Amino acid sequence: MKRVAFVTDGWKRSTTYAWTQGIINRIKWADEDICLYQYQSFGNWSKDARYNHGEYNIINLPDFSKFDGIILYCNNVLDQFELDKIIDKVEAANVPTVSIGQIIGDFYYVGIDNYGAIKEVVNHLYNVHGCRSFVWAGGPLSNFENIERRKAFSECMHEFGISETADMYLYGDFDFATGEKHFADYVASGKPMPDAFVCANDNIAAGLCARAEEMGYHIPYDFKVTGFDNLEKAIYFRPQIATVSQHREDIGAKAMDMLISIWEGKQKSLKETLATHFVTAESCGCGNNEFVDYRESVRENIIRNVSADTYDARLGKLEDDMAESASFEEIFSVIAGFFEELDCDGFYFVADRKLIEAEEVTKFCSTGYNLDEMIVPMAQENGKRVQIDSVEELCKYLDGTGRGQNYMFTPIHFRDMAVGVTIVKNGRFLSEYPNFFDINKAFATCLENMFRHTQLEKAMIKLRDLYDRDQLTGLYNRVAYKEMIVPLYKKCTRQGQSCGLAFFDVDNFKTINDTMGHRYGDELLKQIAAILRGNEPAGAYCYRFGGDEFVVFFPDAKEEIVQQFTDIIRDELDNLGIMASVGTVITDPGDNKTLDEYLVMADHRMYQVKRKAHQSQRG
Repeated sequence: MKRVAFVTDGWKRSTTYAWTQGIINRIKWADEDICLYQYQSFGNWSKDARYNHGEYNIINLPDFSKFDGIILYCNNVLDQFELDKIIDKVEAANVPTVSIGQIIGDFYYVGIDNYGAIKEVVNHLYNVHGCRSFVWAGGPLSNFENIERRKAFSECMHEFGISETADMYLYGDFDFATGEKHFADYVASGKPMPDAFVCANDNIAAGLCARAEEMGYHIPYDFKVTGFDNLEKAIYFRPQIATVSQHREDIGAKAMDMLISIWEGKQKSLKETLATHFVTAESCGCGNNEFVDYRESVRENIIRNVSADTYDARLGKLEDDMAESASFEEIFSVIAGFFEELDCDGFYFVADRKLIEAEEVTKFCSTGYNLDEMIVPMAQENGKRVQIDSVEELCKYLDGTGRGQNYMFTPIHFRDMAVGVTIVKNGRFLSEYPNFFDINKAFATCLENMFRHTQLEKAMIKLRDLYDRDQLTGLYNRVAYKEMIVPLYKKCTRQGQSCGLAFFDVDNFKTINDTMGHRYGDELLKQIAAILRGNEPAGAYCYRFGGDEFVVFFPDAKEEIVQQFTDIIRDELDNLGIMASVGTVITDPGDNKTLDEYLVMADHRMYQVKRKAHQSQRG
């Protein structure tokens, strides 16, 4: 079997699933024994560079040298530092690599002729509609496609003899809001309207048209507008937007086709360019192209909106159910149930062991993954949990599931701290619901909340333990006795159970301290505590009650158990030359005595034993 890695960055919060679909279609059509491993990030939507670094860290998970080929789509990576790291990592693997939509070094390339497409658009505006003044409404300044399209626009200006000025070029994002801002800013500048706005994509074009209409302009009469990509928003918009048609699935299929040709030694060229088609429409003055059925469009939108509402409701319920989970395992069960309802074949979660352990001081990797510490707390195939004990076992399992599978790996991180990876098998639902980021983010947020909560609980337990423990001996102290044993005694009494008390006191402890020193006395107390703890029966509790006094409580105990315990303690103390007296008592649940009253009885019996021992020594 051949393994192909597909490295891709979503646009904002959306997965670009069309590339994946095209690749998978080509694999199935070729009937090749190929498995696709997709490493998906969403690193361009947040303003927090450390968060985005956590997204791009997914590139450090795979060993690309173990793949037979790589397909790379990184046009959406806006951070040049992160982009360079991705390219360096892929280059170091030294395996055949096809770059989609962006020419990178010596990589193979497949994409559209962005340059030629824009030249066709601008020539149409100039020659057919007589446009003589233009504005470039562009996307990100560093984006390869934006650069190529802008270069073609500039070349056209040169060919037409139109002087270029800085205010002819607008840059922003690739979204609807960018188009709105471009137009509002242009109007605010006070410059005369151009004959045409040439937009880098359909989102920008739609936003520009919408803001223009709000401000009282009429397209195409006041000026022309063109877009790029032939998205639905261009086809169904009012005015219908002139655009350039490209088919992303075909590009993905061609990328896979190039890898197959490389393996077979048949690939002759480094670059493959797919044809585009300029689609004229109302916004450029050509009228409605009548390529669409508006009734069918309305019907599809209704169905899509209902489906989207259903999806949003599921996502909302997922967030609520995970928030109510009381443990990591409950969170995993909730998200497993969520994926059962989606159109995919499996869902897996690989986590840093330290996430589940949630110790007070925990340090996660900020670059790379500590694979030796990674575990698989959840694996699900076709709605059924699968027992997978290690990452190594999971890798073998995924490799062995057959041809034509697609596994999408997406990072789970707390800002820039890598805590795990989600894996979706054959995520067909992404063609209809591309916002996988929302699922992953909800999962990560819930995991972080549970992690912090568990850390806090453990810290509180430790603090409580410090509060309840005697610092010298490590036994429970008198405060803990009051808070733990008194309620336990009352519970046993209500249930009709007898309890035992043993009260120990070191003989002549003051004299020992005065003659041997307090350090010696402290060591003696620690020895006694170790003997008590080492012989403590199951369910019993040992306390340092104060000074040289120790109390042992036996819930639901018979006299012989208490007697056997005290005999063992006496023998071990005698062997060490430590003299101590003990008084014991067995409670009667029917006599309504308090635990303090029984403790006084045990104390009194201890002094009786001590007095007899003293008299015996004198005699």
